[in-house]
Amino acid sequence: MRVVVGIGARAGVDAADVVAAISAVLQPDWHVEAIASIDRKAELVVAVASSMGVRGVTYSARELSTVVTPTVSVRVLRAVGSASVAEAAALLAGGSTELTVPRLGLDGVTVAVVELCLDGGQGVRAIL
Repeated sequence: MRVVVGIGARAGVDAADVVAAISAVLQPDWHVEAIASIDRKAELVVAVASSMGVRGVTYSARELSTVVTPTVSVRVLRAVGSASVAEAAALLAGGSTELTVPRLGLDGVTVAVVELCLDGGQGVRAIL
C-alpha cells in the first residue's frame, strides 16, 4: 500500500525522533510516498523526507484548518492556527478523506497515515 504520513512535532524534536515515530506505526508492506506537515515545520519535513528518500510537502495553517479531521486540539489551534496538523496534512497530501492510522503521539511527535488516493485528488498532483 502506498501511504502518506502526516507529522506534527513539539519544539526541539529532531528528524531522527520523527523517523522513529513513523517507523513505529508503519506496516512492512506500506511504501511511504511523502511526508506532510505545516509550513512552519518545513525544515523538519525536508530532513525527515530526505532521510527516508521520499518527498516532503507542507501546507499553511489556513489550508490545514479547512480539513475535517476526527480529532482536534485547542492547544495546537492556539499555537499554530489549525486545530489539526498531522491528520490534516496527511489527508490533504494523500488526497484522501479517511485515515489509515489516526493521530498517534509518541515522544513529542504526532503521526497520522493515509493511503494515497490515486484518483486525482489534489495531494496526488503535489506529490507525484
